[in-house]
Amino acid sequence: MISDALREVSRKLLEEGVVRGVLGYRKGSLPFRARPHLFQSPEELGELVFNPFCGVNLARYLFHLPKGFGKVAVLAKGCDGRSLVVLMKEGQVRREDLVILGIRCPGMVDRRKLGEWRDLREDEVSFGEGEISIRGETYPFSSFLEASCRRCRHRSPSVYDVLVGDEVSSPPFEDTLASLWNLPEEKRWEFFAQELSRCIRCYACRNACPLCYCKECFAESHRPSFLHPSPTLRDNFVFHVGRAMHLAGRCTECGACERACPLGIPIATIFFAVSETVRKHFAFEAGIDLEAPAPFVTYREDDPNAFIR
Repeated sequence: MISDALREVSRKLLEEGVVRGVLGYRKGSLPFRARPHLFQSPEELGELVFNPFCGVNLARYLFHLPKGFGKVAVLAKGCDGRSLVVLMKEGQVRREDLVILGIRCPGMVDRRKLGEWRDLREDEVSFGEGEISIRGETYPFSSFLEASCRRCRHRSPSVYDVLVGDEVSSPPFEDTLASLWNLPEEKRWEFFAQELSRCIRCYACRNACPLCYCKECFAESHRPSFLHPSPTLRDNFVFHVGRAMHLAGRCTECGACERACPLGIPIATIFFAVSETVRKHFAFEAGIDLEAPAPFVTYREDDPNAFIR
């Protein structure tokens, strides 16, 4: 069991004083959820879990540690690890302050899909090799994955100190944008207009993003003011497209934004599309290589475009 292996590694790190805490997951207070938790003693580690509901990107929670907390171990799926790499490159976290416990991630279950079963209990759901069993019926695990996991290319982090867990059978990459790209331009516009018209601009998507760490977000700026407080369709577009531009070449496609949306808006679609464009035109994926220069934030004297001079 991967949870047992993580507890064993974490216990050793805490007992030997290598780290002051282990940022991981414990069972949530609601069914089919896991919540972040900072384990600070070996006695707590009995509650550490890792299961297909641990989708929360823990890189986000490094910002909540007390200043000067010291070295911390952090559990990292592939997307969490990519986020850590971006944060290290941008000087937001220091590699020497982290022990990265890499996890071979099988993908996370979209719990909204479990809503098709009325009054479903946790003990009625179990997982096997590439399968999920619900009330005795078996289904392909891949059909329950979140969109970000269906299109995941990196299930293990590229940077880690310890890699935990056995090799996992990964579902093949699914281009979840294919149907959108195949639509005429006006139909794509209709799709986004319909979805973004439902947005109440609660900022849960931004607050869950591990790479949105500005002290003052442009969306809430008053001098100058870019957006009206009311969630109009026009201003919703400005907010989401503005975020997409800020995250171009930085988004690690973890799906935290979409997971946090209380209205179930497929908001990550925008960021997947931008990431795919960056991948296509710059041959770059965020959070894979600590040394690779990131597009849009790298100055080059020999840049072929004259505007930079």
